[in-house]
Amino acid sequence: MALSNEEKALVEEAMQVYLQLVARQLPQAQVQQIAQIAKGILEKLDSVGSGGGGAKGNKPGGITDEWYKKVCQKCDKLSATGCTDKVTVKFPGKCDPILKYENEKRGVKGREKEF
Repeated sequence: MALSNEEKALVEEAMQVYLQLVARQLPQAQVQQIAQIAKGILEKLDSVGSGGGGAKGNKPGGITDEWYKKVCQKCDKLSATGCTDKVTVKFPGKCDPILKYENEKRGVKGREKEF
């Protein structure tokens, strides 16, 4: 399972605190080496738990199994690390494809444009 945005932010913050502590105790050359390693770790956070390869597959947080199976797996915004839709990241289940699916399930037709 991929890391959530909150988990990624926590790891980034912890890495910053660690680098501050290291900077007080080690020579600048060693601090630079550790900073480069830390940068590499932070860049890899998006692929943690994705199984590699960038394939679709990880269910975004807050999304039901039904939505994931019926909507998310067909959506082009689903990546190996979760949903890339900004609305879904902030408000799981409130993206257009899921709202359309729920309306169709209830028998509510979408508004047709009148010209």
